[in-house]
Amino acid sequence: MSLWHRFRPFVSLVALFAVLCAANIRLGDVPPIGRFLCPETGFWQNAVPTAHPWPDLPANLPLNGEADVSVDSRGVPHIFAKDIHDLYFLQGFLTARDRLWQMEFQTMAAAGRVSEVVGAKGIDYDLEQRRAGMAFAAEKSVESFASDPLSQEVISAYTAGINAYMATLTDAQLPIEYKILDYRPEPWTPLKSALLLKHMAKMLTWTENDREHSALLKLMGQHLFNDLYPDPRYGPEPVAEGMNIDTTKTQTSATGMAHSTWWPSQHDEPPHIGSNNWAVAGSRTADGGPILCNDPHLRLMLPSIWYEVQLTAPGIKCRGVSLPGAPGIIIGFNDSIAWGVTNAGRDVKDYYRIEFSDATRSSYRKGNEWVPVQKRIETIKVRGGKDVVDTVAYTHLGPVFIPTDTAGHSWAMQWTAHRPSNEMLTFYLLNRASGLKQYHEALDLYNCPPQNFVYADAQGHIAIRQQGFYPLREKGHGRFLFDIDEADDAPVLGIPFKHNPTMVDPERGFVSSANQTAADSTYPYYFTGVFEQFRNRTINEALRSDTSVTLADMMALQLSDRNMLAEEALPALLALLDTQRLQTEYEHMALTELLAWDKVNRSTDIGATVFELWWDELHNLLYDELNNLAYRPDTYYRDFWTQLMQTRKAKMDIRDKRYVYPTSTTTIRLLREATHPWFDNHFTADKKETANDIVNDAFYWASMKFGDIVKYKINGPQWGIYKGTRVQHLLRLDAFSSPMLVVGGHKNAPNAMTPDHGPSWRMIVQPAATGPEAYGVYPGGQSGNPGHPQYLGGMEKWVNGEYYRLALWPDAASAEADGNRTFRITPK
Repeated sequence: MSLWHRFRPFVSLVALFAVLCAANIRLGDVPPIGRFLCPETGFWQNAVPTAHPWPDLPANLPLNGEADVSVDSRGVPHIFAKDIHDLYFLQGFLTARDRLWQMEFQTMAAAGRVSEVVGAKGIDYDLEQRRAGMAFAAEKSVESFASDPLSQEVISAYTAGINAYMATLTDAQLPIEYKILDYRPEPWTPLKSALLLKHMAKMLTWTENDREHSALLKLMGQHLFNDLYPDPRYGPEPVAEGMNIDTTKTQTSATGMAHSTWWPSQHDEPPHIGSNNWAVAGSRTADGGPILCNDPHLRLMLPSIWYEVQLTAPGIKCRGVSLPGAPGIIIGFNDSIAWGVTNAGRDVKDYYRIEFSDATRSSYRKGNEWVPVQKRIETIKVRGGKDVVDTVAYTHLGPVFIPTDTAGHSWAMQWTAHRPSNEMLTFYLLNRASGLKQYHEALDLYNCPPQNFVYADAQGHIAIRQQGFYPLREKGHGRFLFDIDEADDAPVLGIPFKHNPTMVDPERGFVSSANQTAADSTYPYYFTGVFEQFRNRTINEALRSDTSVTLADMMALQLSDRNMLAEEALPALLALLDTQRLQTEYEHMALTELLAWDKVNRSTDIGATVFELWWDELHNLLYDELNNLAYRPDTYYRDFWTQLMQTRKAKMDIRDKRYVYPTSTTTIRLLREATHPWFDNHFTADKKETANDIVNDAFYWASMKFGDIVKYKINGPQWGIYKGTRVQHLLRLDAFSSPMLVVGGHKNAPNAMTPDHGPSWRMIVQPAATGPEAYGVYPGGQSGNPGHPQYLGGMEKWVNGEYYRLALWPDAASAEADGNRTFRITPK
């Protein structure tokens, strides 16, 4: 739907627009209405004709030599330049042309500057970003850029290209979000690119449960905690197996036992963020060549997280997706190799309790000394209000992220993203890599966020490496909060990069990751994190079962809606269900749908909806104690109950603390131990409940909800309708968001789809000596303008499980011969 059609109801007000245009009246928080509605400069100018959606490029730009840009029908630019400067200048120019507002808004959000645009409603968010040291971390990266001449050349050229485009903007050409929010873009700087990379680092490392685990350990005691929250390392099908590592020369950092306390949530629980990638060796493919697949699961948003581009210059011919605001290609392929990334799920963030000397917070205790803090004055400009000034204290460990919790404690955060690093250079080198040696050399420069880099090349090699800077930890550390006395005075030591989980050309013929645990029990280093436990097994099972894999097979696996959680949980639930207790029409209807369901979450399946309702209700009944204090002691649970009562009497309110639930695999284990003491309800002294009671009660309530859906037509009982996936605009503007998408998938299926997360880019590549064969698609389009025909772009193909062929043109003439529109740009 075009921008014109989205706003067509306002057409009858054109006569009023002309009056308001002169009046330039502001109504509350909305922009000056006249400016927004003015026919000459307002939103009308953002409507793009379908016949000629992509504007001509300037004939002259400040380049070093001639360059060509070929633009295909989807708006993907194929850049052909003669040197590094011109290549990245044009990448910056073109990305800004299509995604300027998105680029800038995301970097403002990363820096904690949202309040400048949206007013007081953004203050809490901005405070969190400032206290997390986001700008501080980005400044460290800029220093790293500056210390490397090559990086400095790349980032300077990219920055210049963005600013060159912005210099051409008139009021009429401003992206519509600037008009809605009534502000203008500011000049781009290398710091903004660094902020974008740190924004991704925060999003992909905010998955630790240190505070939740500390609170639960304090309340439950060691025995119960270990029972419900076992060590997450020992999951099935790890990323790497059988690594023979000599640690005799590896030093370990000195740390102590974790301190247990809690604080109120400063942000939402981490959303479901996952990804899949794998590479299959030629020994398992139909034509003998390796195949690489990647689909990062991130928040689905418009404009899309990704921007497609081809970069061609001496030493590089690469295609894939970039992050708007950062040079280079993040996921992609060239003539020789292909690579992809998934989140490692490793915990690389620790919190330490800080004791300040006095109310001025000018110094803090470090051992037997009082050490001065480094104060960073953070001034948050608030649109329509007074500035908010916050002083963030920096310790030798990091910024004090929590100034004061409910118990009066302060907490410093030690995060690997605060370390000087240059991840941009990693991707620069990957874009140009020709083999395994260059792949490893590129990854040796990469610190944060930890990622699983999968690899395949035209020589037939496959590999995976879980790369990042991982602090050396003693067993058990990293899952809980610390006291400052437990911090090591020495610089943080890390696991040697050469010992990071890695597999190269394994005998089994494939490598894969789906956010599962990093390594098997032979791995000598301790690690912790939040790990997936179903998708990885589904993928590996499929890869093991086939020795003649085709590109079509890999597409089918990316799109697989198979739900292994349901395969393992549903039989345990049904075994405990007393069908004699079923009385209502909807209970019988729900059971019928479940028995007919094959545990595949297709969009049309009703059984998938019933299972999800049942599973959710089971959690509500089984783990409600973690939120409302209705705990039930038995044997070793008695101490837990006593502590809870003491806590309540002390009026230390923990009801506002949202605890993390045990994993689904733990829940399935409890169901199989039907008389496990956790099922007993403390408040029913005359009865000892078992899993049967909880499961049957959960089924009753799930059936009632299912009945409401059917009876009152709240939405639809089909899984795709019930789930209601939608791709939302960054500002949550309905008019600029997608309609509800009726798609299958489940967070535990390879097609990891939730209401607002999913495969943000699907890519499949078969490298070969004759050139790669590649396919890809993402839920959106190249243009960030809601009035552009390519704003939604590939959405329909993405929904339908279809792909675009991704050509890697050797030159502009080849691209033009295939129907692309080519622009020759000469030096200004």
